[in-house]
Amino acid sequence: MDTLNKLKDINLTNRFLDKIKSEVVSEISIMEVCGTHTNVILKNGIKDLLPEKIKLINGPGCPVCVTPQGYIDTAIKLSKKENMIITTFGDLMRVPGKESTLSKEKALGSDIRVVYSPLDSIKIARENPSKEVIFLGIGFETTAPIIAMSIKIASDENINNFSVFNSLKTMPEAMKSLVLNPNIKIDAFLCPGHVATIIGENQFKKLAVEYNIPMVIAGFEVND
Repeated sequence: MDTLNKLKDINLTNRFLDKIKSEVVSEISIMEVCGTHTNVILKNGIKDLLPEKIKLINGPGCPVCVTPQGYIDTAIKLSKKENMIITTFGDLMRVPGKESTLSKEKALGSDIRVVYSPLDSIKIARENPSKEVIFLGIGFETTAPIIAMSIKIASDENINNFSVFNSLKTMPEAMKSLVLNPNIKIDAFLCPGHVATIIGENQFKKLAVEYNIPMVIAGFEVND
C-alpha cells in the first residue's frame, strides 16, 4: 500500500516534473504505446504539465484501432449465416466495415451478442448446441491467455459448436512497424506494464537494441 500511495503522491509528482524540466534541452517525441497510458495522461493533464519540448504521441494501444476493415466485413458475413451466433467485446460493435457495422447488423436481426469474456461464449455455446458460436478474438498479449483458455475448455468438454475468429496482435510487432515508418518520428517508447507481465521484458529489449531506441516499461499510475 505504501508503494501505491507513492505512485499517487503529488509531492513526488512535482519532484519528477522539476527534474524533467531541468534536464530537457532538446525536442523529444515519446510514444505511449498503450491506451491505458493515454487515458492516464489525458485524465491528469500530464501533457500540459510537461515542458513544451516533450511531445507525447498516442500509440496503437487499442487492438480495435489496428484491426483491418476486412476482418469486420468477414465477421458481418459470418453473422448473416443461418444458425450462427457471433460473440464479441463491446468496443468492436460500432467499428465500420466497408458497408455496415456489427451494431447495424444486430439491429437488422443477426444474432450478435456482447460478452465480457470469451468464457461467456462457452456458456452460450453450451446453451445453444444447434448453433455455431463464433467469438471475435481481438486483442494483444493481455487478451490472448483468456482466449486460449476458452479454446482449451471447449476442447476438454467436447464443445464442438464453438470457435474463435482470430485477429490477435503482438505489441512488439506493432511497435516495430511504427519504428520502420519514415513518416513518424519517435525518439522513445513508453511500454505497457501489463503486456510485459505476460511476455516479459526481452521482446521490448530486443527491439530497443536492434533499432537503438530507448524504451521504458511502466504501469498506469500518475507517477509511473
